[in-house]
Amino acid sequence: MPEKQGKLLDLVDAVERFVKPGMKVHLAAGIGGPSAAICEIIRQFWNKKPEFTLIQSTVTGHALNLVHARLAKKLICSVCANIAASGRPSKIIQEAYETGQIELENWTLNSLQQRLMAGALGVPFMPTRSVLGSSIAEDNAESFKTMEDPFGSGAQVGLASALLPDISIVHGCVADVDGNTILAAPYGEDVWGALASRGGVVVTVEKIVSPDFIKKYAALVKIPSYAVNAVVLAPLGLHPYSLANPGISDLDPYEKDVDFLDVLYEASMSEHALDDWIREWILHCRDHAEYLEKLGEKRVADLKEKAVRTRDESVPVSGMQYEEDSGFEPREMMLIALAREILSSIEKQGHKLVLAGAGAAATAAFLAYYQLKSAGFELGTGNGQIGYKPVPGEPILASEAGVRRSKMLTDTIMMQGVCVGGMNNKCLSILGAGQMDRYGNINSTKTSTGKFLVGSGGANDALNAREAIICLDQSKDRFVDKLAYITGLGHSVTTVVSTMGIFRKPTPQDELHLAACFPNPHAHSLQEKVEEIRNHCGWDLKTAPVVEEAPGPTREELQLLRWIRT
Repeated sequence: MPEKQGKLLDLVDAVERFVKPGMKVHLAAGIGGPSAAICEIIRQFWNKKPEFTLIQSTVTGHALNLVHARLAKKLICSVCANIAASGRPSKIIQEAYETGQIELENWTLNSLQQRLMAGALGVPFMPTRSVLGSSIAEDNAESFKTMEDPFGSGAQVGLASALLPDISIVHGCVADVDGNTILAAPYGEDVWGALASRGGVVVTVEKIVSPDFIKKYAALVKIPSYAVNAVVLAPLGLHPYSLANPGISDLDPYEKDVDFLDVLYEASMSEHALDDWIREWILHCRDHAEYLEKLGEKRVADLKEKAVRTRDESVPVSGMQYEEDSGFEPREMMLIALAREILSSIEKQGHKLVLAGAGAAATAAFLAYYQLKSAGFELGTGNGQIGYKPVPGEPILASEAGVRRSKMLTDTIMMQGVCVGGMNNKCLSILGAGQMDRYGNINSTKTSTGKFLVGSGGANDALNAREAIICLDQSKDRFVDKLAYITGLGHSVTTVVSTMGIFRKPTPQDELHLAACFPNPHAHSLQEKVEEIRNHCGWDLKTAPVVEEAPGPTREELQLLRWIRT
């Protein structure tokens, strides 16, 4: 560590000095935010009522513990979920929202960052293509307005008001003692909130480096020293989430601790169990050093080793035998049919980028990627990975392995605002949804009873792509006549793939028509299959002039799919 102390502070001192009750606290860094700093906030404010307004794109991991501890009165966010190998609704958030413990202001990934960008630029609002026409616009009427383009195009434009945090806490890879900070890539939502903060930034980092090191990698510095109040050394400061090296020397990346997150998820199912977990892992650790000591050197070493480990990525040989070859599940049929639709759309429309949402959407995009066997398109993620080479068995969410295999690493605004939704986009979005109506409008935010799901995330933004394909399980609860909440409009949706069939729109303004049925052991004739699908649809389903019977999976498709999911 350099001899000059500059802005160096201990984490305990930094939180004590700069985080005050009633503040709008911006938290950023990867998926889970600055975990070490969040834990210290929990320690210092436990059993108090600081009534923070938490500004964080994705509220998960230790940030959910902060909500459980009743330290936040309001969340301004895009997603609230338990995220480990996959994303699941958070019982903590659902109960806090239903009981009125927290106020929840939900935005899209892109629009939230645009609000922070407006704050950083010193302008009162930022135009956006996101949010328009959705229930998000209605919920946030005080901060979102619609107007006609004043320059005469006749287009409707959304205006999202500037958002200014009182303090920003960001975890980076390295910083010098003055606060010049290199962040982990992709940058997601890590930049604009820090630059919009009225009270400056507290930076936590893996290592403190010299000014010469910063000059060597000046192109990677994203937070300048003038914006920084304090620099804190916090190794493994993103745990239990991953940190990717953006290309600098002498820095060990580390992978997500899925086992840790799974245990935390189980504890979150019970208030008392979670209290015990927080006492064990946060309150009984006096500081971040004791947290690391409790993790243990071996566990830390394993996470670092996993981050650089390579695995056999050779595609399975055609004709290889699997025990499961005798049959397939409806969800496997859906994924294979979705991959076929992706390939067909790319061939017909010339898409160059496929935005793959989490879960089934990502798996099908991976399958299409390996089936194409050429550089026909690039995969992208909402946080800024482009040209991502999928890794079998690795989730698309917050995986260091995926970052390492990307051709471009950027931020949410560049990805969602420009590459996905910009004027010259050549993007096909593949996304899931909690519910959908006959026009392809989707809901991933609230149920009809008002229960919070996970929030918009990038779903609303993804629908600004040139084309969108939706996948979801078929049931009347999910294919609904009227959505309780419109997370995003389905204008760009051309196709829906369910566990029972394929639906298409004759025109962009039309409703979805059943176009193809999947193999169904319980229905032998085509008419029986159509009626079975009608019985699992919440509206009076129309059919295409000719309804096809989609062929079942080939052995090669099943082998490749199961290899991807291993």
